[in-house]
Amino acid sequence: MSGLMQGKRGLIMGLANDKSLAWGIAQQLSAHGAELAFSYQGEALEKRVRPLAESLGSQFLIDCDVSDMAALDSAFATLAATWPTIDFVVHAIGFSD
Repeated sequence: MSGLMQGKRGLIMGLANDKSLAWGIAQQLSAHGAELAFSYQGEALEKRVRPLAESLGSQFLIDCDVSDMAALDSAFATLAATWPTIDFVVHAIGFSD
């Protein structure tokens, strides 16, 4: 594949499993050279997200409850402390009752 996203960094939000829309997007971004970080909410989702992220060469995971503004601020502060810039965010979070 080409390096269309080479040198770009982004956050993937909403990865739940290998059937998630976010997973397909993350795979393509990685294949095109992007460096990825992943958010998850809570320990149960971390157990699913971590192996997928690692399979794409990413160790950068951030616990983030998007319904909590302080958690969002903290997530982006963590990003800013690690990366000087961010080029994109994939928002693939879905909620249901």
